[in-house]
Amino acid sequence: MFGKKKKSNYYFDSFGRIYKKAVECMDQTLDFLEHFDHEKLEENKEKIHKMEHEGDMLKHEVWEKLTTEFMTPIDREDIMELLVKIDDVIDAIEEVSLRLYIYDYKALPTDTVPFAKLAKECVDATQIVMDNFPDFMDKNVMAPLIGKVRELEEKGDEEFEKQMRRLYVETDTPKPEDGFKRHRGEAMYDMLEEITDRCKIAVSFVETIMYKNL
Repeated sequence: MFGKKKKSNYYFDSFGRIYKKAVECMDQTLDFLEHFDHEKLEENKEKIHKMEHEGDMLKHEVWEKLTTEFMTPIDREDIMELLVKIDDVIDAIEEVSLRLYIYDYKALPTDTVPFAKLAKECVDATQIVMDNFPDFMDKNVMAPLIGKVRELEEKGDEEFEKQMRRLYVETDTPKPEDGFKRHRGEAMYDMLEEITDRCKIAVSFVETIMYKNL
């Protein structure tokens, strides 16, 4: 006997569909960092902004549909809030390209790429949570997926702490240019940690929805 096939739901499907823009932004970000080119800072910023804008348009489509719905599969406010938290992940990723451009990075701080790879792992793990949202009431499915994101976010916290301490313990700043170098390092590590934090916040809200509806 075959199991019952889950019925597709527009809102549940939209979470994973919109979140894919976060994955696209992170893929572009990591690729740029791995092949860093100061001359392409603005080009990279524009590419990421285009993806972020596409995500905004998808989010507003869902919000427009919500205004016409009499009944929704979960609380209307929860749908809107989860969309905001997905958007926050995308915005956090876009911030990397924006600050690279504004601060005019000539080179990347130490261990930027390994930290960015960890952030990508966290972004990808969050995509799996969103793709499985139709099973949001099944703790056996969702708990380990959410737990994986939290585990990666904790690693992000540890990496942030390690790199920030290195900046202050190993770097003296007798010259102005050394101070600028430290500032760029702080900004980069802060941005990458923010990406992992936003992923954890998004999946924690999925968990909140789960417990509200059990």
